[in-house]
Amino acid sequence: MPDKITLSVKKREMTGKRVAKLRQDGLVPAVIYGSDYEPRNVQLAQQDAQRVVREAGRHVPIELTLDNEVSTTLIKSIDRAPARRDITHISFQRVRADEVVTTAVPLVLIGESESVAAKAGLIILPTLEEVEIRAKVSELPDKIEVDATNLAAAEDKLTLADAKLPSGVEIVDYDPEIVIASVWEPAALEARNAAADKAADEARAKEAAAAASTETAATEETPSDQTETTETSEQPAAEAKE
Repeated sequence: MPDKITLSVKKREMTGKRVAKLRQDGLVPAVIYGSDYEPRNVQLAQQDAQRVVREAGRHVPIELTLDNEVSTTLIKSIDRAPARRDITHISFQRVRADEVVTTAVPLVLIGESESVAAKAGLIILPTLEEVEIRAKVSELPDKIEVDATNLAAAEDKLTLADAKLPSGVEIVDYDPEIVIASVWEPAALEARNAAADKAADEARAKEAAAAASTETAATEETPSDQTETTETSEQPAAEAKE
């Protein structure tokens, strides 16, 4: 288990569209929920939100304090503003230390620089960044390590079978053949990336051509004297997300 992560939050009175004012003031709206626990609307400073997300991710328990009440929680979802990447909302799930949960943790390669492959100038390319695990909250690891020391030649691979799982931790939908990392000759990797870029460019060009063709066809089929109308639904608009 990593070092204890703590966070203090305050009760939030503003809900709905009014939370926009909170964000303008540098605050992040959040919610705490859990089984047999009435959801609580809370708020915290943007800098505290950034810190706890950076330190805990979605897999490290957080000791969260609200009105002198301490709860063990996990971050279940994080919303961000597309441009500035500010956090706009966090959902915390209240859990027990002995509760079994499912979450994703990072896969971390160790010993890369000591491998024969790296010393020979080959490239060790990670292909899987995280894996979903199941464990008690008190036994959740902050990462799963995979030893890359024995990688030696191009096309060598590491799979989930090589992952070091702590006691009490199991991988969800475990498949030992899933590749975690592979070894490439630099020239071969460059050629593969170039081919992938070319294929992506061609796909985008085809999509653009198809969209232009559809737009042209729709324009030709529309009568010139057709009057544009706007329909108004009688149903009430759905409540906006915070």
